[in-house]
Amino acid sequence: MWLKILRSQKILVSSVFVMMGITSASYAQTVPESFVTPSGNIRCIVVGENKDALRCEINSGLKPIPPQPYPHYCEYDWGGGFLLSESGKPEILCISDTFEANYKLSYGSSWKQAGFNCLSQRTGLTCTNASGNGFFLSRERWKIISGDQ
Repeated sequence: MWLKILRSQKILVSSVFVMMGITSASYAQTVPESFVTPSGNIRCIVVGENKDALRCEINSGLKPIPPQPYPHYCEYDWGGGFLLSESGKPEILCISDTFEANYKLSYGSSWKQAGFNCLSQRTGLTCTNASGNGFFLSRERWKIISGDQ
């Protein structure tokens, strides 16, 4: 009889969790695929068919603006940010579109997703991949980070 009561309670509790939309997976904190810095100036998103690249855009643009590889290389917005692969060095973006990011990454907080790690600070945003390659972005300056150092 006790076994029957326990089974009934277990079914009742399980039913309540299902009705509330609670599963063991939802207890784990989900990391958003995109974020924006508190100033709203920098936003990043995981892209690619296999989610194997990180695209970060900066509204104020890279300063100083880097030269294009050759004249008319980019007919759109050159120097609007970086594209970072899962193991390679960052590439400067030629942007013809953009994206929205709603999750605000607070200053002093880090974001980890798909092998990428970004740290938001008042001085700017630093992002790296598993190889240690990456970049630093701020209104005043930018810098490429090499994992070879």
